[in-house]
Amino acid sequence: MASINIANIRRMDLNLLLVFQCLMNERSVTKAANALFLTQGAVSASLRKLRVVFNDELFTRGSHGMTPTHRALEIAPQISEALKSISALVTSDQEFDPSRSSRVFRIALSDDLENMLAKRMIRMADEQGWTISFSFYQTNSYLWPQSMVEHGADLAICSSPKFLSTMHKSQVLFSASYICVYDKEATQFSTPMSKQEYLYARHGRVSFDGLRGFVDELFDAERLQRKVKASFTHFSGAINAIIGSPLVLTMPDYAARSFAECNSRLAVSPVPLRVPSFVVSMIWDINKEHDEENRWLRRFVLELTEPVSA
Repeated sequence: MASINIANIRRMDLNLLLVFQCLMNERSVTKAANALFLTQGAVSASLRKLRVVFNDELFTRGSHGMTPTHRALEIAPQISEALKSISALVTSDQEFDPSRSSRVFRIALSDDLENMLAKRMIRMADEQGWTISFSFYQTNSYLWPQSMVEHGADLAICSSPKFLSTMHKSQVLFSASYICVYDKEATQFSTPMSKQEYLYARHGRVSFDGLRGFVDELFDAERLQRKVKASFTHFSGAINAIIGSPLVLTMPDYAARSFAECNSRLAVSPVPLRVPSFVVSMIWDINKEHDEENRWLRRFVLELTEPVSA
């Protein structure tokens, strides 16, 4: 058996080996960063350190992503076996099992995301026979820090979160934009809705304060006043209100499609104006970064939202 060279081990941060393994698996800095819940910059910095340790480029950029060098392919099996041994040693009795836990996961999110994501989480837990449960709380891009404190949320999920600090970590789940949703039996819009129909329709407004939203700015650019018949602070209330009425709502595409799946009267259509895109992120307390239950929850949410980002 080879002796242990303590001096060599002291030079090596074992987290660098995790970065190496993920780069071998993913052949992409972006995908490796997602798998490790790190930023792309952090993965690139780790790769620079690995190159110094092994005195080799290890991975080079090519047309098909990051290509391992001969040296990287040579050491890959040894690194993989070493990580497997360490993983078996430290996690065999600690790995979270959702089918043997009564854990209640507390998740803060806005109601557009709740409508899309909560049912997926519940359905998956039921299909897998898991014994965990979920408690959902309302929040938004501005109020998520308050939700983390008041409700002890394990995770906050919202669009373009404000006030991120060193006390929290975040990861982008997917990017999204906006579409129109309306009651097709109470309206006579074209398919898709024309620009003229959209500009002169009666609208329902959904915004943080119920007073003004980004769609009003689109109308300002057209030098028109939007005909707002009702304002709401929650998407679910707005959706219920447009059933049987000629109002048009402009909302995140994932939410509009999710609502339409639940009600055959609802139809969706692209917004016939240029609309902004945004990202949806999950946020967690930095103290829970290595908590096995929280890590499991983050992986679960990432898997459930992967089809949205496709």
